[in-house]
Amino acid sequence: MMKLRNLAFDDVTSDEEDDEEATTEAHESHHVGKYNKFGRYADKLMLSEWLVDIPETLSEEWTMVMAPIGKRCLVVASRGFTTAYNKAGRQVGQFQSRLPGGNSRSKPDQSWTILDCIYSNHVYYVLDLLSWNAHEYAENPYDFRQFMLQSKLDETPELKMSTAGFRNIFVLAPRCKCSREDMAQLLAKENDLRLDGLLFYHKSVVYEPGQSPLVGWLKPWMLPEILNVSIPEKYQQESKGQSSAQFIESFNQKHKHQSKIDRTMEQD
Repeated sequence: MMKLRNLAFDDVTSDEEDDEEATTEAHESHHVGKYNKFGRYADKLMLSEWLVDIPETLSEEWTMVMAPIGKRCLVVASRGFTTAYNKAGRQVGQFQSRLPGGNSRSKPDQSWTILDCIYSNHVYYVLDLLSWNAHEYAENPYDFRQFMLQSKLDETPELKMSTAGFRNIFVLAPRCKCSREDMAQLLAKENDLRLDGLLFYHKSVVYEPGQSPLVGWLKPWMLPEILNVSIPEKYQQESKGQSSAQFIESFNQKHKHQSKIDRTMEQD
């Protein structure tokens, strides 16, 4: 497991380079490719697998989370700064926030917060909770992390307010249980959100770096074919005539992506 406090209190740097390589899908290939590694913040995000084998307990034990188009990042609030790191560990932003530990009024050695987010246009959509105000949650199951994340954000409504000193805001990425009705309703309700894809979390998954078979990923247009879920019209043309299987195969070949599940089967 990650030593979260060590991550929170690593040296704060001032490298503000905004690398275009950081603009990636929430589902990313395990293959590093052209990414360079930047110290201890590299490869700390929990990544997904394609949701092709549908769990029998999907509607009871899984949660669907919307992933907007943006930059996937690990957000670390400590020592009076809030810093965002991309998958490769490169710093892609540093600012003041109202997260515990993330502003100059915070107690420097007693308050720190780490979140898994997607950044887009001064909004951090929070996917998951690793720590909050020096309390660690990564080793807890997802359903508990989700409950605590919702509670902490509800207790801190000022995180949603953009001001001169705190321009970036933090909001919970929209989510729902994985019944067909709930998924269809959420997609219709959040129709204005520009989606990259959809994440699916099993209630028991703990937060660990790298690919997890208990975190799934689909493009919105795949839902009717794979899950028999109706979707808004704007997503229906995104398939460009491909089936889900054709798109996934092409993606895996292009990005040299191999499922962690497949690698385990090869070893057995």
